[in-house]
Amino acid sequence: MNEDEVERRFRELTAGMSAADLLDLAGVLASRRIAAVTHPPRPELRHPRREVVAVFRVRADIEGAKPPIWRRLDLRSTITLDTLHDVLQAAFRWTDSHLHRFALGGGVWDRDSQLFLCPFDVDDPDSDEEGVPEREVRLDEVMTEPGDVLRYVYDYGDAWQVTLRLEKVMSTDADATNGPVPIALCVDGRRAAPPEDSRGLDAEALSSLQPDPDHFEATDVNAVLTDVRFRMREAGVPAEVIATIDRLRYAAAYLPDPDIDPHHSPAPDTLPTDPLIEAAAHALAAPESPVDPAERADSLRTWAWFLQRADGDGIPLTAAGYLKPTDVAEVSQILPTSDAWLTTSTREIDHSFLLHFREALVRQGFLRKVKGRLLLTRVGASARKTPDRVWQALVDRWRGVVAGTHVVNARPGSTDAAYLRDATVCVLLAVAAGERFRASWGDKKPGGLDHAARWLGTLGWRVEGEPVQGRDLYALPIRVVLENLWDGVRDRADEGEMSDTARRFAREVLRHTPSSE
Repeated sequence: MNEDEVERRFRELTAGMSAADLLDLAGVLASRRIAAVTHPPRPELRHPRREVVAVFRVRADIEGAKPPIWRRLDLRSTITLDTLHDVLQAAFRWTDSHLHRFALGGGVWDRDSQLFLCPFDVDDPDSDEEGVPEREVRLDEVMTEPGDVLRYVYDYGDAWQVTLRLEKVMSTDADATNGPVPIALCVDGRRAAPPEDSRGLDAEALSSLQPDPDHFEATDVNAVLTDVRFRMREAGVPAEVIATIDRLRYAAAYLPDPDIDPHHSPAPDTLPTDPLIEAAAHALAAPESPVDPAERADSLRTWAWFLQRADGDGIPLTAAGYLKPTDVAEVSQILPTSDAWLTTSTREIDHSFLLHFREALVRQGFLRKVKGRLLLTRVGASARKTPDRVWQALVDRWRGVVAGTHVVNARPGSTDAAYLRDATVCVLLAVAAGERFRASWGDKKPGGLDHAARWLGTLGWRVEGEPVQGRDLYALPIRVVLENLWDGVRDRADEGEMSDTARRFAREVLRHTPSSE
């Protein structure tokens, strides 16, 4: 569009405007022009991701430290910057108690650098910073060749600024026989880092804050880097799940609960642990065994029955909105939680577990009720094709609950939704650790739901002002899924028992992030 055309369009748009309106428009245009000059868009400086995984040797120096304080780290090229933040916290023995950010192409406060922001800055409605969420950016997007520099700041008050410089790009071939390349390894370094909230970097200041300012041992850092927490990262466990596990592990260490193990007397130089949360963390960090396709298909038989039956014209319902007797009779023979042994009735209203299962298929998006019939949704139509698709649809739905992007039986953003999310995570952790889906009654040994309820108390939840009880968790929507991942009809002795398929489901939901549908 040439200048004459621009002028013509401008006259058309401003025709009939009053003098006051024209003055307001001039002010808006002027302010935008000033903003464009004084706050230009930040540059896009990222590189394409590497096709082959490498090990980056990176030196991290705390700026302004005299004598120098630094760490040399071997980092897997595929780690994301939120993981790199965790590595740096471990390397300098900080406690992740403050905000942080990364910058490429300049300093962390420079206008011409590209910023990579921590979750708080991303979500802060009052922040005008332009930046990319750090969890979306890989290390090999911000470093490619020796000499490349990335900057990091931790604690905006003390402003510990760290310069990361790529020294060497190494092949992973040498480690191929030793399994996967670790996320990070500390190979060298000098001097103790300044402690939290110390505001001092010179030798005199550090000597008054650290018992031995010259002390540094790479083995101390690697003891943290090889903790199950980093192995969960490697396995793809989302940051929000790891954060929940961190809180539960911290509470076990520093707020010991005698119910965890009343006979355990830890050595003076060790911290108490909750064996069950440790078992859950290790289960999530461990590699999965190959899937048995036949076992999975058998465990999903009832799910597949409904999806196959709803194909075409759908499943007809009675005038009262229940399954017809012929369908009740057929599906009761394969529903794992079937209570057909309690009654010979073929009315769905007399089969509470069947009714709950059918309603769960609607709530979880597989079926929809239209004019007296159950019809397939788009998700249900896709899942109907193979057992693997049924499985993935279920996993994706519940990963969404864990991530907070999908809500079951609650309003988005409500307290109920937050409680259901945390309760679901705690129950899945108990199941992943090998516990049953049951609560104790009287003097019985605590079940998985009792442990999950205890963890919910640690996270600050109460039910009507009272501590959460294991029996409160029987009403969770996840129960219908876990109990019905089973081959055949359960015996009464199977109360609360979880199949291997259900335990794998719990682990898969707690790993990775929801895939797009």
